[in-house]
Amino acid sequence: MQAQLQNSTTRAIGDFDNFPEITQKSRELLVARGINALFPVQYESFKHVWSRKDLIVRDLTGSGKTLGFSLPLVEWLRKNNTLGSGKI
Repeated sequence: MQAQLQNSTTRAIGDFDNFPEITQKSRELLVARGINALFPVQYESFKHVWSRKDLIVRDLTGSGKTLGFSLPLVEWLRKNNTLGSGKI
């Protein structure tokens, strides 16, 4: 019972709706790949990366660390019109 409650709580925290920085296009691409919410390592690190703060993360292989760093980075670049513009 506790595991079910913990999973539903984790899922609620990681829902894309809690991260307005994630564009609809990214949401659709993630859902098409079977990612319906952010994993704990991703939602815990998202605001730090989005705010361009230094961050060190350690977690198990397959926990979602790479997406935890790259998703907020891509969304920040998209928001600031630097994604694919050659401005970096």
